[in-house]
Amino acid sequence: MPPAPSDDRTLRGVYLSVLGTWASYALVIVVLPFRFEALGLSVFEYGAALAVYALGTLLTEGLWGYLAFRVGSPRAIAGIGALTAASMLALALPRTFAEFALALGLYGMLVVYTTPLLRWIGMYSAGPGTASRGLGRLGLFFGIGLSVGTALGPTLYSLGGFELNVLLGTIIFAVSTLPLLALPWGSVGKPRPHSEGIRSLRALADARFVLAVTIVVLYFMAYTLVTNFLQYYSIAIFHGTPDEAGYVIGAARAVALVSGVLLGGLADRWGAERSAPIGFLVLVAGALGTWGAATYPEMVLATLGLALGAGWLSVSLLPLALSRLAPSIHGTAVGVFGSFEDLGLIIGPFLLGAVYTTLGPESLFPFTAGIAAVGGALALAIPAVGARARPAT
Repeated sequence: MPPAPSDDRTLRGVYLSVLGTWASYALVIVVLPFRFEALGLSVFEYGAALAVYALGTLLTEGLWGYLAFRVGSPRAIAGIGALTAASMLALALPRTFAEFALALGLYGMLVVYTTPLLRWIGMYSAGPGTASRGLGRLGLFFGIGLSVGTALGPTLYSLGGFELNVLLGTIIFAVSTLPLLALPWGSVGKPRPHSEGIRSLRALADARFVLAVTIVVLYFMAYTLVTNFLQYYSIAIFHGTPDEAGYVIGAARAVALVSGVLLGGLADRWGAERSAPIGFLVLVAGALGTWGAATYPEMVLATLGLALGAGWLSVSLLPLALSRLAPSIHGTAVGVFGSFEDLGLIIGPFLLGAVYTTLGPESLFPFTAGIAAVGGALALAIPAVGARARPAT
């Protein structure tokens, strides 16, 4: 049976926690390059340290998913939240690359401890049949948090240095756990978690779920065209400025967030199986549109179109992955799904960077369109995969 809808009090607590957690994250991460530069560490070491952070989230998000329905209690949230706050405060201590890699890896392993649980609650916030709409709303608060932290981070750094950012970030994170401590966890409607870990993991070997997480890797690989490379090709090909690139990336992120909220209801009505291929089709059109753009404004329009497809997919793929799984393993599934999102964010920059270096900036667009086309083809195949499967009760 699907879970009961969450009440307004629960949703307010979840939204405030998500907003605060990711505002605190952005407050620190956005000024990390300045810290590395001040300590005489190289750009390569900065990138490698961020890769260690991403690896930390990738390795543990599945575990936090498995524990998600056990984490939903004041005692667990207070204990793990305190450890996470301590790991964040410790980011002010490193002076060498090795120390930063260790600190960021530990922080990455811990900061996502509530992510699978809160994503699951967000999916079912308005009851059955509203998963995409719920994810869109949750994603909006996630995006607002990142935007606020990103905007305030450099100003705080100029006032008090990296230590001030870390201190305020830690305080904001600690405050963001308070709404979760006050939630009525007994009435949230969490499924009873699987008591057998191996059985829970075996259930995720379902062909449909495996295909869905493969698709999400391709989606995140394709979207790195905008998030990681627009700063380069907008200048090299379209003769823009760094400031203009920042504005376009910001606009693209806004379009992706807003489209997820506005189109979530439509995705629910059409169903995830129909929605996912459309999202990839829009990604293909955006990448090819950028390839064919002759002017900077045309590039911007194509980029915003690609962001529209990204927003559509952001609220379609998780419901697609969970649609035939038993509610008792939803927590594990959401966590594993998140790890594959992280994998796409790691592979994408490396792969597209290699293409950019060896074939030139123009090659990024047909290559990205090809990645999105493969994702769309796999999404079209989803209905035929596991069609006989029935979710366990």
